[in-house]
Amino acid sequence: MEPSKKRKRDPKADDSNAELRSRTKVRVMSPESKNDAGPSKAADPRKVDSKPKVQRRKLVPPRPFPTVARGDSAAGPRSAHKEGKNKICITRKTPLGAYMRRCKDIILKDGYKSLHLSAMGAAIPHLLRLSCALPSILPHAKEEIHTTITTGTVEVQDEITPEDEDEDISYETRSKSNLLIVITIGDGENEHTSVPAKNAGKRANNHSKKAKSSKQKQPVQLVFQEPEQ
Repeated sequence: MEPSKKRKRDPKADDSNAELRSRTKVRVMSPESKNDAGPSKAADPRKVDSKPKVQRRKLVPPRPFPTVARGDSAAGPRSAHKEGKNKICITRKTPLGAYMRRCKDIILKDGYKSLHLSAMGAAIPHLLRLSCALPSILPHAKEEIHTTITTGTVEVQDEITPEDEDEDISYETRSKSNLLIVITIGDGENEHTSVPAKNAGKRANNHSKKAKSSKQKQPVQLVFQEPEQ
């Protein structure tokens, strides 16, 4: 085998490598120079919120309609209420189908020709879906059903309880969006707001029975004729 030949060093290549090393040389900083340059972002401690913690409790907003009408008993069941059935506050807790059945019974069984539906905040989309679905289940022409939409803002309050027991409880007022939709059938004036038909029939039967009993209790008049002389 032939002996390996040694490669000759190229002086030009050595100069280029030395120049490259000088360019890519990393500068090592001393601890004193690091302090002079300022603290790095990684060394910054996280900012701690100095505000005291508070407990916020949302109070019940005011109702647009009274729960029970003035002429009805508040302790009785809802089915016994005669007035105010067509005024409903929409919430997300009740499903859409339950509201549709309730509104249909109010119009067909109770004889109302107008519905007043109100919702606030996150329940507004629920109310919009209900108002769009009601005309399709009612036995009335689309030309007879009129919808009136009113938007507004309601002020509600929050109860703020501080973490420190020595401090007093405070209240904050904030604004909340409100939507009122009135669905009217025809002119909406000739609406029957009395008791449903089945109860009305019972009352009519009771009235006829009382009339018969009163006739029976009336005294019979007797007429005596004197003999001719």
